[in-house]
Amino acid sequence: MQVTTATQMQEIDRRTILEIGIPGRVLMESAGRGCVAALDRLAGGRALSRVVVVAGRGNNGGDGFVVARYLAERGVEAPVFVVGGTDGISGEAFENLSLLEALGVAVVEVVEEVDLTALTRALSHCDMVVDALFGTGLQREVTGLYAEVVSAVNASKGPVLAVDIPSGVCADTGRVLGCAVTAQATATFCLPKAGHFLYPGWEHCGELTVVDIGIPNRAVEQAGIACSLITSQQVMGQMAPFSPHAHKGTRGHLALMGGSSGKSGAVILAAGAAVSGGAGLVSVALPACINTAFESRCLEAMSLPLPHGEDGSFHPGCGETLAGFLSGKDAVAAGPGLTTARGALSALAALLDFSVVPMVLDADALNLLAEKPELMREIKAEAVITPHPKELARLTGASVREIQEDRLGAARAFAKQTGLHVVLKGAGTVVAHPDGRCAINPTGNALLATGGTGDVLTGLIGALLAQGFSCREASEMGVYLHGEAANRLMDQGLQTGMAASRLIDLLPGVLSDAMAGNLEPRAPETRVI
Repeated sequence: MQVTTATQMQEIDRRTILEIGIPGRVLMESAGRGCVAALDRLAGGRALSRVVVVAGRGNNGGDGFVVARYLAERGVEAPVFVVGGTDGISGEAFENLSLLEALGVAVVEVVEEVDLTALTRALSHCDMVVDALFGTGLQREVTGLYAEVVSAVNASKGPVLAVDIPSGVCADTGRVLGCAVTAQATATFCLPKAGHFLYPGWEHCGELTVVDIGIPNRAVEQAGIACSLITSQQVMGQMAPFSPHAHKGTRGHLALMGGSSGKSGAVILAAGAAVSGGAGLVSVALPACINTAFESRCLEAMSLPLPHGEDGSFHPGCGETLAGFLSGKDAVAAGPGLTTARGALSALAALLDFSVVPMVLDADALNLLAEKPELMREIKAEAVITPHPKELARLTGASVREIQEDRLGAARAFAKQTGLHVVLKGAGTVVAHPDGRCAINPTGNALLATGGTGDVLTGLIGALLAQGFSCREASEMGVYLHGEAANRLMDQGLQTGMAASRLIDLLPGVLSDAMAGNLEPRAPETRVI
């Protein structure tokens, strides 16, 4: 499913109105009518007697005016509170405001703090609220009177339907601009926006409905949309059952490098995930001091114990051995439990020098790249990196706060700069590709906020690469399937205390359902009306 930015949506609207010739008033009428349908769905069959519409002075407010008119025609009391007053309202919004006045619908101006009394009173005695204050074009912080209105809406008795996007949420980043409406449902138009799926915006949207307002496909195709939402349909379409003639040699051989004294669990988890992720063979290069622990816990993978230093990491002289280790492998994964010791750096440099197959790099491999960015030039094949925000901050020189304020932008910029496929982990994981395309993952939950889950993801993506999936496919499928496993544990009632190894146990079932076409859509995959 395509996902737009605010600027792209404005360009789509412009082309539709000025080049194709569909009047803006027609689009606004369709938008308002679609919002009423979403409002009815939110009501769940309950008869509505009073709905408060809180509107701004732009086109978002104009959509709210249409909603109020349709509700009034049905006999629903629908007072409209225009924040900032009606002066300066123009275009299609003004035309629809005039219709309300002609039909006798109450229009109340909120221009001073004293006017909040009437709004607060109305919000305390209504069935539902329509938030039509700000649309997707908002870029500034919500302050003053507008912030007080947002607070009043959030304190209202009735559930809230947001028009296009909850007021105060940045449509491009999901960032809350000072304060934001928390809606129980959102009706957006034509296509969803990135802010609907990125945290914390996601938490403010509730159930998302995409309303078809009659914008032609031609206008959308010319907008250059490069972002999408990863969906169950996409993943199922890429997964196919194995051939009945398949054997371990045809299902891919993954080379995994990592581990150190005290961090054997990381490479054990990654190897286990690679096995459960469908790789035919998994071979692991690791310091000899942890080999016994590894072989006792991971029975299906093969190991290559290498010399280690006193620090329990790879010995600086073991790099040459990796050339033979990598021979005949279909993909490489490196980083879990690696450490940033001198021997680990030597081993990583050798691996990057010798490897010519797709790879996934995580954890301390990324920290070593941050220390020695020139190593990135040694990557000879396509590669995926899977940083969390702090790791991407180290790689880019930005602060964690800067990364989190624009997760999509940060991942996309680094992917373009380095030619790497970037999986920026976290709530609302994003995947950015070197060609500028990106995707947002809707699966996963707070159970993943525990040590080891990233190692599982590395092993899973490595397994998919070994099976012949491209870096684009493996990264997007990997994050979706990884999150789906966590969702299934939460479906079973687990709320906390998840061990990362439990994900590994669920992966075969998740992948099998994907192959059979039995994956259920996950929120916030959207309804379209």
